[in-house]
Amino acid sequence: MTNIRRYTVEDKSLWDAFVAKSRNSTFLFLRNYMEYHRQRFTDHSLLCFDKKGRLIAILPANESLDEEGNKRLVSHQGLTYGGLVLSEHTSANDILSIMEALVEYAGREHFSYILYKALPTIYHRLPTQEDLYALFRLGAKLEACNLACTVFLQADPPVPMERRRQRGVRKALEKGYKTEDGNLQEFWPIMVNNLQTRYHALPTHSLEEMQYLQNQFPNQIVCTIARDGNGIAQAGAVAFLTACVAHVQYGHATPQGKKDGALDLLYTRLIDRYRQQGFRYFDFGTSNEQGGRILNESLIAQKEGFGGRGVICPTYKIVLNANKET
Repeated sequence: MTNIRRYTVEDKSLWDAFVAKSRNSTFLFLRNYMEYHRQRFTDHSLLCFDKKGRLIAILPANESLDEEGNKRLVSHQGLTYGGLVLSEHTSANDILSIMEALVEYAGREHFSYILYKALPTIYHRLPTQEDLYALFRLGAKLEACNLACTVFLQADPPVPMERRRQRGVRKALEKGYKTEDGNLQEFWPIMVNNLQTRYHALPTHSLEEMQYLQNQFPNQIVCTIARDGNGIAQAGAVAFLTACVAHVQYGHATPQGKKDGALDLLYTRLIDRYRQQGFRYFDFGTSNEQGGRILNESLIAQKEGFGGRGVICPTYKIVLNANKET
């Protein structure tokens, strides 16, 4: 039997301690990360206990209304990924019980459905896909499926880079480019200008938010800059470092940097760095719109040029029994 209750601020130490020793967590699940944008979301994270009162799982989550006004429990909308965070000792039977209890809890709380963002397998410290089996048993439907592009850093031999990426690296080196750790304030105008010009969009995080997060997690959030021969920043990337994965949260170049191959050099240097540091994966993130129904073919082709290959990021929908007729 599994007992579930809602997270409260008094649970912060318990929550963070569980995240630190779990088999499938990252620093994004720590409360200091989750709560930087607490004003945007109504947190409804959950703690799951076994019959002996031991914490065996947590679920980062929030509640919200969909476009039709239905109340839903969402695997946290403020996080790139989510799903159940589990201890090393949580068994398959435990997870089946947890998921059944989650459905019962959501029904009691008058949710119409649950949206469950499964954690991509590259973030698993140990094999952890029992939740997907439990979702199948519960009749969950695949609601969205985004495709990330990831370099397996420990491949022997490594997947070779495409020639056009190699040409970009040579061009940048010929023009005197160098890469170094930099600061967010220098990189941010490059990114904002690129996003506004190409997509009429803004980054997910504001500069102030990212500076706050980097202050909270200085060893996990790293900004790297590519400078031209005159020392001018022409490209940059922000990497989120977890136990197994170096993930590019943002990577952008100026128009001049694009012409000069600055990102080709920057990504190549980062891939080499994190391979040498023992990371298993270098993840470029997704290249999709509309829940995966549209693939940005040119963007994913650029990522594949560095040796990246596909990893899915699925989201499942569990319609609760009382609402299945709708």
